[in-house]
Amino acid sequence: MRNRSIALLMLIIGIVVGTLCCVVTHAQNAPEASERGKEVYEESCAHCHGTEGRGDGSAAENLLPRPRDFTRGLYKIRSTESGELPTDQDLYDIITEGMPGSSMPGWETSLSADDRWELVAYIKTFHNGFKEREAPPREITLAGQITYSEESVEIGKGLYTELGCIECHGNIGRGDGTSAPTLTDEWGFQTWPANLTHGWNYRGGSDTEDIFKRFIGGIAGSPMPAFEGDSFLHFGLTSEESKRLTELENKDEMTEAEEGESERFYEKMDEAVNVALNRVEGLELSADEQQIYDNAMKVVYEKSWHLANYVKSLMPEQRPEPAIGNNVLRSQYIQGELPTIDADAWETFESRYFPLVGQVVIEPRQFNPTIDAVSVKSFYNDTEVAFLFIWDDRTHTIDETNEETGETLEDALAVQFPVRVPQGPTAPKPYFLYGGRLPVYVWQWKASAPEQVTELTAKGVNNVEVQEVQGDLQATGTYTDGRYKLWVKRALRTDDKKDLQLDPGIFVPIAFSAWDGSNGDVGTKRVMTSWYTFVLEPVPSSRRFVYPPLIAVLSLGLLVGLRAAVQRRNSEA
Repeated sequence: MRNRSIALLMLIIGIVVGTLCCVVTHAQNAPEASERGKEVYEESCAHCHGTEGRGDGSAAENLLPRPRDFTRGLYKIRSTESGELPTDQDLYDIITEGMPGSSMPGWETSLSADDRWELVAYIKTFHNGFKEREAPPREITLAGQITYSEESVEIGKGLYTELGCIECHGNIGRGDGTSAPTLTDEWGFQTWPANLTHGWNYRGGSDTEDIFKRFIGGIAGSPMPAFEGDSFLHFGLTSEESKRLTELENKDEMTEAEEGESERFYEKMDEAVNVALNRVEGLELSADEQQIYDNAMKVVYEKSWHLANYVKSLMPEQRPEPAIGNNVLRSQYIQGELPTIDADAWETFESRYFPLVGQVVIEPRQFNPTIDAVSVKSFYNDTEVAFLFIWDDRTHTIDETNEETGETLEDALAVQFPVRVPQGPTAPKPYFLYGGRLPVYVWQWKASAPEQVTELTAKGVNNVEVQEVQGDLQATGTYTDGRYKLWVKRALRTDDKKDLQLDPGIFVPIAFSAWDGSNGDVGTKRVMTSWYTFVLEPVPSSRRFVYPPLIAVLSLGLLVGLRAAVQRRNSEA
């Protein structure tokens, strides 16, 4: 009986293990290409990527970055080494999760898992390399990971400059480096470096391991190289040798011995680079060559982990929540003067986050927005209100000309309110796109006049007027390291009936539009929000300072009275 029980248990375990093996195998290998895969591709993918997978679908012209040309076999997001094709799982993950910050959506809710695997199989037919490869692609190893720490982040910060990341991604990672506006991809189309402070837009994931893979594998077809060979500073040298070579290169004049030392360093680097190139080309390495490569990559891996930890430190834990519900914009009351643009008072509370999307309602539309949010804080006193608006923009664009239309392009921000505040949550609001029958009151700011805000009244995008009487608005605008800050101050109430009048405790609709001149934004081609809400927090009542001492006095009086009454009763007795 006991033997039968053991046999039955082993059979069950065997079935479970077999089932799991089948699941794992399915997760790693797509099925053979089928007619179903073609059908799914033509229904869901061909509009952008083209019927032949060349990235030339009917919608491609309007997209930035352009859809991937599958026939070239250059895939940006992979878990594999430089020069390698992606795994089936890589392709499946991108189809499932999409490419945040681009026009490529995730298909997890729209396509079944089976259909997504069929897509993987069909996409692979566009490039012969998948069929011709004899061995599985070399995957990036995560062995030797350096744990996130302040020390590692500080080392990575130095490497960020040393390795030239700053040239594309900017001083603190907002994608505003000096090279950023000139970058193009393998097909000659403009491409932008990632804003490293916006982890929610990282394609392929924002975990430290994901970032590390982007460094080691590179982003194929883009200006982002893999960290090996001639793309990595002093590849083949140890950290000490690299430091010494830098010292020699910075000398105005070297001795004969120093020139010989420098030459040996360069020979060692050339040898390591040649080995790396041979490896990418698929040539078999000798034991000595493999050791040279392993030693070189050990340094690369170590530095890449430090750099990945630094990049991870640049982003918040998660994307801020939109300014709705408990996160509604609340202007804080203070007594006395309102804080100026750089005052420490602004750091005493969190800003509210307003996501921006491309305007796609009317022509010209913006299908490729480059500004994804504006953050706002506000203070008010007895007579005035001040706002601080902050948004990221990779370029500082002023008075450039659109070569096709002749229109002037520049960075700008508009803040929109209803002229009359709706009385109650169900009362009608003006149309969110610059009003209509119900007018809106707009503050218009442009980068070419950073100390000026113009008041507008609009009854539609084609019916906008500059107010004849401009109120006493004060403004200060700055641009630093890929970020705009705009400070605006205005009286709570004005004599102009076209202006918004503000009172504490009243919820006021607010909306935004922003223009990135370098992205061709002009007129209705912009990013924008629909209506959100802000409120002047009610002034704290002075009664809260009166009640506690008053209660204390009354309590003391009551105690004294009770004591006196007890004493009288005792004396009479």
